[in-house]
Amino acid sequence: MNEVRTRGAGRSMAAYSDKSALPKPVQADKERVAGPVCDVLVHLDGSGQDVANLAHAEMIATVFGAHVRGVFTHVIPSALVSVGPDLGQLSAAFWRDDAALADTAEQQARQRLLLLDAATDLLRADGLSHEIGRTLAQLSRAVDMVVLGRPQGGAGPDLLESVLFDAGAVVFVVPPEAVQPKDPETIVIGWRDTTECSHAIAAALPFLQNAGRVHLVEVAEGSADDEDDSLPAADMARHLARHGVSVDVRRLSHPSSRADALLNEAAILGADLIVIGAYGHSRLREMLLGGVTRELLTRSTVPLLMAH
Repeated sequence: MNEVRTRGAGRSMAAYSDKSALPKPVQADKERVAGPVCDVLVHLDGSGQDVANLAHAEMIATVFGAHVRGVFTHVIPSALVSVGPDLGQLSAAFWRDDAALADTAEQQARQRLLLLDAATDLLRADGLSHEIGRTLAQLSRAVDMVVLGRPQGGAGPDLLESVLFDAGAVVFVVPPEAVQPKDPETIVIGWRDTTECSHAIAAALPFLQNAGRVHLVEVAEGSADDEDDSLPAADMARHLARHGVSVDVRRLSHPSSRADALLNEAAILGADLIVIGAYGHSRLREMLLGGVTRELLTRSTVPLLMAH
């Protein structure tokens, strides 16, 4: 196994070429689509979320014959870089313990990655939270899709925002409970007449073309019967039809929450995937996700495909 050292997030990053061969033949429910998704990056950090992330990365690799790159991140606790000189001995012990735990978690992630029925490699990045986000964004620019766990505190929101907004990457967000993925058969598109939504739909096109049912769901601000407001949705449905995607357009009246309406409709339709645009507000100290995006990320038990 060759190890390649390069610049990492504040520390170092090691690339392990565990399997450089082409993906092995995989039995799938459908004939695999050739080419639309060739490189998938999956985030790993040694937490329980890794199991769900890897399962979805393998599903995507199986459907599209993609290469899977794992990126194991280790966020160095700020206490390790801010202790005073009188606490040097304690700091050294803390550093050793933290590094040992990270090394063990990395080895576990590597072993799990090796079990995937796909071509894989693994990178490691160590650093402070903002450094990790910057490194993950850099790596995300050179792949077709990034698989991330749903943000749950810690560095989670920073990583997602870095990948979405700084890298402009397509993100497949995995809820922690979604440990048994399948090739999405029923897909719900959360439609809005915005650039972000059109980007998300374009990114999701390989999944849409492979799905059995696609629903374009618009939550109207006014009456659901307003024909003028529904024209852009009809245009998008025609555009997708020209790509071989048959679309059912649904228009709902605006309840108290757009997120509630979309999640309820996804549950009724039995959605396997929700496609949405990622909306953000202006940057002060960091990029903050918009309210509807944040609600969907917090509450959806269905994976989300997002683009900005």
